Amino acid sequence: MLSIGNIEAQIDYINMKTFRFFATLLVIALCAGFTSCSDDDDENPLVGTWVSIENRNSVEYKDVMTINADGTGSDAIYINGQLDKDGVDNFKYTYDEKSKVFTWIWEEDSDGESDVYSMHVQELTSSKLVLVDDMDEEGEGEVITYTKQ
Repeated sequence: MLSIGNIEAQIDYINMKTFRFFATLLVIALCAGFTSCSDDDDENPLVGTWVSIENRNSVEYKDVMTINADGTGSDAIYINGQLDKDGVDNFKYTYDEKSKVFTWIWEEDSDGESDVYSMHVQELTSSKLVLVDDMDEEGEGEVITYTKQ
C-alpha cells in the first residue's frame, strides 16, 4: 500500500535525479563553451595595430597600420601629429609565410585597377614587424620597423 510519505519520498528522489541531470548538462555546456573559445590574434601574429616612427629633417612621420584577421586593414600617416592629407587608406592583404612576402591590395580606382605592392618580411614576432622594401640580390633594401601597440 502506498502511503503519502512514500509518495513524497519518490517525488523527492525524482526531483533530485532531474536536478542532477540538468546540473550535469549545464556543466558540460559550460566546459564546451570555454574550451571552444579562442583568440584569433594568437593564431596570426600579424593581426593588430603596428606603429613605425621616423624622424627626417626635424619632421616626425608616424605610420599606423592596422591588420585584421579577415585579410583587411588600414593605414594612416601622421606628419608631426597631424593626419596626412590623404587620410586613412583601407586595403586587403596577403601574407605568404613560406616566401615571407606581405602584399597590400588597395581598392580599385576609377579605371577599375587595383594597386598592389609587396615587401619582404625580415622579422615577425608578437611585438615587432620588420619589412624590407626594394630588396636587391644581396637581400638589402630600405628597412621599416614597426612595433605592435
